[in-house]
Formats: sequence, C-alpha cells, structure tokens
Amino acid sequence: MYNKTLTTYSNNFFENIDTPTSTGRIPSQLVTVRKNYSDTFFQFSKSVNITSKDGIALVVMTNQPKDPSSYQEYVLQGSIRIKPGICFNTLAMSEQCRVYLAPAAHDDPITITTPKKFYVKTIVEMIQIEQLYSLLYQVKTGPSSQLNQVHDYYEMIIVDQGEILHKIDDQEIIAHKNDCILIFPGQKYSQHIKREGITSYLSILFNANGIDAAIKSRLFHLGSKHTYLIERMIELSNQIQSPYSGDEILLNFKTILLNMLSGQANTSEDPTTSMRENYENELFQAIIDYLHANVEKESQVSDLVNTFSLSRSTIQMLFKKYANTSPKNYINSLRLKRSKVLIRESKLSLSEIANELGYGSIQYFSRAFSKEFGMSPSNYAKSLVK
Repeated sequence: MYNKTLTTYSNNFFENIDTPTSTGRIPSQLVTVRKNYSDTFFQFSKSVNITSKDGIALVVMTNQPKDPSSYQEYVLQGSIRIKPGICFNTLAMSEQCRVYLAPAAHDDPITITTPKKFYVKTIVEMIQIEQLYSLLYQVKTGPSSQLNQVHDYYEMIIVDQGEILHKIDDQEIIAHKNDCILIFPGQKYSQHIKREGITSYLSILFNANGIDAAIKSRLFHLGSKHTYLIERMIELSNQIQSPYSGDEILLNFKTILLNMLSGQANTSEDPTTSMRENYENELFQAIIDYLHANVEKESQVSDLVNTFSLSRSTIQMLFKKYANTSPKNYINSLRLKRSKVLIRESKLSLSEIANELGYGSIQYFSRAFSKEFGMSPSNYAKSLVK
C-alpha cells in the first residue's frame, strides 16, 4: 500500500509544512479531484503547497516524468510543499476529494504528458470463497476404501492420525499426519486406508474462484500455525455461532489456502529458521505426540514436566507460542475429542468413557463436553443413531 505524506518529513520531492488554515494563511484555490487515473503531470518553476481538504487524495510525484519506475506516490495528509521543478498530479482515492492548491504568484505550470496512464492501485481479491459447505472430522478403521468419486466442488483433506493413500486421476499420493491435499472439481478421486487401526482426518468441502491449478494434486505438510488455525475452525463450527465466528472460520481457511499457494505450507523447513526455533518446534511436536499417544492416561501438566524435564513455565510458553492456549486447555480439548471417537466407535457407556478419560464423574464430563461442543454427550450419541 501507499505511504502517507506525514510519515516522511522531507525528501527530494516535498516537505511537510504546517496546515495553512491553522496558521492564518488562506489557501488560494480549492480543487475537486474526481479521477483515479491520469496521463498528465504539472510542473511549477517555484514551490507549490498542497493541503488536504476532504476525501482521500493520492499525490504522484517524479523528477523523470518519462520513466514510470521513478514515480513516487503518497496519500496526502495535512499540507506539503512540493519543491521547484518537481512534476506532480493528484488522484482521487475516495469517490471524490478536494485539495487546496497554492502555487506562487504568477507561476503557471507546464503540462507534461506521460508515456502511459498512471492509476490509483487497488487491492484485488484473487481468491473468493463462495461457500464453505462442511468441516467434517472423520474417523475410520482400516483397511477401507472409498472409490471413484467425482465432485463439482473442492475438497481439502487433512490427515490428523494414520495414513491415507489418495488416488487422484492417474496419480497416487500417500499422506501422513498433518499432510494436506486439495482435490479440484472434476478430478477422479479414490481413498484407501490400508493400515489396521484408526485413521482420522478432516474433510473440508467448499466452492471458490481464483485458486491456481498449480496446487492441484500436490501434497503439503502443515506446520503448527496451520494446525492451530484448523483446530480453531473446528472449535468455532461446533459452538453456538457468535456474530463473527463465520468471518473467523473463512479467514483462517483462506489463510491456509494462501499459504499453500505462496509456498509457506510445504514439506521443507525454512532454512532461515533459527536453531532455537527448530528446537522449540521439535520439542513442542514431541509433547503433542506424547499427549495424543497417552490421551486416555489422564495426562497432567506435571506429567509433561517429569517426562520432558522442563519447567512448568517453559511448557506454558510453548503452548502459548505454538497453540495459543494453555497446556491444561489443550489436554482437556484433546480428551474431549477422544471422547467423541469413543462414543462413535466403542461400546462403552458414557460413564465408562468419562472414567476412561479421567473425569471424576459423568456430570463433570457432561459439563465439559457441552461447553466444548455445544451439546451434551448423550445428545451427541443420539445424533449418531440413524
């Protein structure tokens, strides 16, 4: 975006001055600026003052009008004095704006035509998410297969646990934990879970415009900042909707897409990452892996202190930095997610599940489950019965 005139006190083109109306001087001419483009510069032999009146104006300046690469652009705030001989023009950034123009007496400008028009640059949204249909967390017991699907919408699949063999058109891609793949509309897709045991993944169905085909059928590995965004999306989708929860879900999802397109989500680490950051990343991932492997053992922060020989404050810092939550909240959320799996996949009663996951009573478990997911465990169990 553009700099403001107030952020630069002086340069080769202009200097900031006191607003004329505040010092008793009367600006000579009020000019209404309507166009957001031009092919003309004005050049005065003496300095000329420009003062913002209302609306937002962009001042374009140069000392080489035939060279567009030399043009400098500033949002006009307050008053500036353009130096003698500098070529300039003002463009409207808002629908209409007005500026005071005060050249020296009897100083008429020279008009210079540019090689091509120059414009106010606007931010263009390249990707538009038309509709986010579903955030579906799925748990499957392998081996299993899902064959020959063709959709007219996008599907993003992110592996949470286990391994999935994707067959997309004529290509086979194996995805592991935190691996992500985007299936485009019209692609022929099959899914194979070959390993025994539980495989879980998130499936996001959506429609959008502007997604570059360069990321079609490519495998991306999501880092901790991306997995936090995903967990936050799931959390928001399972809660009673707040006025801005939809905005946050779409923002987080679009951030992941943009990182995939820009190469910030990939299988290689950034070589500029410091040794300490690498150590913290690996340590935090080891803690997360430990918690996932021991989710039914009623892990506490004290267990992490003893297992990893870390201070309580270090563990708190790691969770705040990489998950934006406390270890206690993360552990509780993990246990509650596991309780959903047990309700779906096991024959245990709700009381047995509560006991299995270390909740003191069915009442405490029910309160925690309702707070996390917006419904009681019994209502969740009923929703699974078809």
